[in-house]
Amino acid sequence: MKIFSLLLLLSAAPAAAMDLTAAADAAVGRSPAAAEAKARRTQAEAAGREVFWSRWPRLSARAAAMRSDDPLYAFGELMMRRAVTAPDFNPDTLNHPGYRTAVHGSLELGVPLFTGFELTRAGKLAALAGDEADAMGGAAAQAVRLRTTDAYLRDLKAKALLSEIDARLTTARAAVDSAERLKKQGLVLGSDHQAALAILSGLRAWRARAAAEREAYRSELGVLIGGAAPETAGSLSDWAPPLESDESLVAAALASRPDLRAAGLRTRAAGVRRDGARQSLLPTVDAFAAVNTAADGLNSGAASRLVGVRATMLFGDPAYASRSARAEADENAAAAAGAGAADAARGEVLARAAGLRGLGAALPELREALARARDSLEQVRPLYREGRQSVLDVLRAEDAVARLEEARLETVYRQRSEWAALRAAQGRFDSDAVAVLNRSLEESR
Repeated sequence: MKIFSLLLLLSAAPAAAMDLTAAADAAVGRSPAAAEAKARRTQAEAAGREVFWSRWPRLSARAAAMRSDDPLYAFGELMMRRAVTAPDFNPDTLNHPGYRTAVHGSLELGVPLFTGFELTRAGKLAALAGDEADAMGGAAAQAVRLRTTDAYLRDLKAKALLSEIDARLTTARAAVDSAERLKKQGLVLGSDHQAALAILSGLRAWRARAAAEREAYRSELGVLIGGAAPETAGSLSDWAPPLESDESLVAAALASRPDLRAAGLRTRAAGVRRDGARQSLLPTVDAFAAVNTAADGLNSGAASRLVGVRATMLFGDPAYASRSARAEADENAAAAAGAGAADAARGEVLARAAGLRGLGAALPELREALARARDSLEQVRPLYREGRQSVLDVLRAEDAVARLEEARLETVYRQRSEWAALRAAQGRFDSDAVAVLNRSLEESR
């Protein structure tokens, strides 16, 4: 019973605070997508080792048991055993040898001398697959880092908004309670009182929705880090994100994006496969040495040795032209996909940068509007107490402050979120970029 109670206390304990850097690292560390990319890299390395060992000699064994009364088979078995005697040449014995049972075994050692460059191509494909796995691993880690950052920032925004709404609700309730007393004395119009109550109810509904949204953000954050959602640290203060010129942004994206690198690797792999299709008529050559045994085994003197070199070559393949055309089309498709990805990267980077500049231009106006709204609220409260303003004016001023604060929080959140998305669009949303965002949250602590 004590253990059960202890578990309940532990489960009810609040999650420890975690800054953005720690949350992003935790999410990347347990990401299934990153683990998949790592396994793909291991797979490619194993394929490379397979190619290496395929160049070495290979030993194989074969065994067969046979029974037949075929004259040629029966006499051949005697010869293989080196057991032919004069009576075996009797015509009646030759023609009707009866059933004979034979057990054959062989050991063969073979080594490839020339495979038509097949092993060389396999080695290149394994190396390209490993590089692609690294690129996609970077992309997977970046995507997880971006999702974690966005969920973390959304939680900070929701927390700040809830704090602001709570403050507005506290002062708004006080004003409405005061109006309730004045209404009984006939000093407040009933219509103003009802309108004020409507605004107050709207604030309460808004708070309930904001609280539910925050729970959703925290749930997503908990899933990403693989545990209970931590308490987010820092606040969304005004921030001027570092932003380069459009030319520099696009150049960085074309040089750094993991998906563009992966597209280039896929195009190179398609080129290797195209070469393979064109070289499919080349001969293959291998050397071999074999020991064959008959039923009496090696000690009977019936074993035979065989060494040689084998070559196989197609002198005609009706499917050769189609195979080559298919491989060439595959290479062209991969190249076109890479070009399309590059165009998409350019468009995404320019759109993110333009949106970020627009947010920066709007923020000063929002700050000024919010300051004026707060000043108006401070002015209307004493006027209401003096009877020169109605309670409806107070509630409207409270609601205006909350709405403008929400707009400011949304803007400073989107500044950070868009900057993170811009860095991701460049392929540069790494731990250093997360650290920049984390410092922007610490500045106002």
